[in-house]
Amino acid sequence: MSSEKNISEDNSLLVIFIKASVVVVGVCLSFFHLYTGGFGVVEAYLQRTIHLMALIMLAFLIFPTNNRWSAKKNALIDVPLACIALIIGIYLIVNHDRIVGREWYYGPITTVDIWFGIITIILTLEAARRVVGLALPIIAIFFMIYSFYGSYFPYPFTIRSPPPLVFIDHMFLTPQAIFGVPVGVSATFVYLFILFGAFLETTKGGQFIIDFSMSLVGRATGGPAKVAVVASSLFGTVSGHSVANVYGTGTFTIPLMKRAGYNKEFAGAVEAASSCGGQLMPPIMGAAAFIIAEIIGIPYLEVCKAAILPALLYYIAVFASTHMEALRKGLRGLNKDEVPQLLPTLSRGFHFTIPIILLIIVLMKGFTPFRAAFIAIIALIVVAMFRKESRLTPRSFVDTLVLGAKNSIVIAASCGCAGIVVGVLDVTGLGIKFVTIVTELSGGLLPVALVMVMISCLVLGMGVPTAPAYIIAAMIAAPTLIHFGIQPIVAHMFIFYSALLSAITPPVALAAYAAAAISGGRVMVTGIIASRLGIVVFLVPYIFVYDPALLMIGSPPFVMWAFLTGVIGTLNLVFALGGYLFSRLIWWQRIIFLIAGLCTIVPQITTDIIGLGIFVVFGWMNYRKSREVATVS
Repeated sequence: MSSEKNISEDNSLLVIFIKASVVVVGVCLSFFHLYTGGFGVVEAYLQRTIHLMALIMLAFLIFPTNNRWSAKKNALIDVPLACIALIIGIYLIVNHDRIVGREWYYGPITTVDIWFGIITIILTLEAARRVVGLALPIIAIFFMIYSFYGSYFPYPFTIRSPPPLVFIDHMFLTPQAIFGVPVGVSATFVYLFILFGAFLETTKGGQFIIDFSMSLVGRATGGPAKVAVVASSLFGTVSGHSVANVYGTGTFTIPLMKRAGYNKEFAGAVEAASSCGGQLMPPIMGAAAFIIAEIIGIPYLEVCKAAILPALLYYIAVFASTHMEALRKGLRGLNKDEVPQLLPTLSRGFHFTIPIILLIIVLMKGFTPFRAAFIAIIALIVVAMFRKESRLTPRSFVDTLVLGAKNSIVIAASCGCAGIVVGVLDVTGLGIKFVTIVTELSGGLLPVALVMVMISCLVLGMGVPTAPAYIIAAMIAAPTLIHFGIQPIVAHMFIFYSALLSAITPPVALAAYAAAAISGGRVMVTGIIASRLGIVVFLVPYIFVYDPALLMIGSPPFVMWAFLTGVIGTLNLVFALGGYLFSRLIWWQRIIFLIAGLCTIVPQITTDIIGLGIFVVFGWMNYRKSREVATVS
């Protein structure tokens, strides 16, 4: 991070003060979340206020106004902004009882409330700009402008614009906007899971994941790419952020793939697609699992259960694609001396699995994710003490608390900014208006409505992290899908997958940009290849809309059949797009496999049998042909 580099090179009193402030705020905030995780949260608005304003402070202290400026010049702007965030946070804490006890929109609102409300909106937008770029703040500003001038728009886009005081009241003094559900999830479940990931990183758990992946698949055909797939899937279960996942594993796996013979773009695409899939894998799912559960009002474990099979299909597609690419290019696995042995690796890092297993057990016992994450963190700290290389020192413990706070800034700032959009949708009724718009434009046809919703989610998610992209899309599009008769969990999973596409879909593909920066490849080509590898993300949502059994909704036989046909369909698409199955496929064979893949998407026994038949017959024909060629040669 350029700001931290500048700070480390400058020892002026002001910069030393900033470094000390980051440590103090980070440690205090992490202890606050550990305390509330273990002993219960404070009142919701207060919990969210402390969480968001503290992390906005850190955003200003860590992310500079301008990367090209010196640390001192940035500090002249950053420190006052951080102090303003602190003052507003203290004001909200001191006035908490009055704010929570007043009647929304009708209770007394002071001049200080108004000005602090305006400033908080500006601070939230600026913090998001620094942390995730311009895309999300621009979306929020567009929605705010629309809320004020929507009454001048032509039908069907006309809305009733709220009075300015009502707008500020709603944004600042109610738990429905900036301090709404998105920040509420960040202030409870997400922070502790991110802190758990920070402790896992500090105790060398991340290295264990890479070593374990290497020992598992490193020597297989195309081993380096498969290491990226396995490591990213495991790392993604605790990171839940595609770009963080790319940097967490890609700095090791991408150079490894390039040395093995994969070109720069394909190496970057494998890492981008694999890291994107990490957000589909429970338990964190880019924080979306918690948000889905909170919005729908269902147990968190139900969301995780629904996410498992589609996530497995995704990784089967990416894994199979890398395997076919390796066969097509004749790429081998790593040498024996380059790969750590499996049993010694498990022996060195087995203790890292104990907190994760404990986490799953306590969740199944009915503990809240908040309490479960707290228990997992304590368990990780304890088990890390039994090995010297993973043992925490007082210094590393403090550093980890600060790291957890730093890693939470992205989600908190994004959720705060997304909360502005949610507030606009709530105060203007735009979400309900979107139902009317889609219904009229689609002619009431579900397939057309699904395509419209997916495109809307993809556009809204461009350049935006998964959690806020999903939140914005869900607030707009979920009522539409539910209006068409789709179950809430199915509708929200469809929207989540659609919003996720932007991470690997050009022109704005954050995961592809990050991977290309490491690989040195072309960004657009990397994004296109990543989209091909992640084709399942584009198609699986349509499958589970028409056949919810893929989300484990229904009896076990139907669930098993849905997954089996999903696997066969996924492999058919991989063969069609990759152009290889035991040998190179000619154009008409690729078309047949493409048709077979699309057949299995339609939840009808006839189309399933056609897809399965093509898979078996043409797969066997290609296998026989490859064996004959091998025998002759």
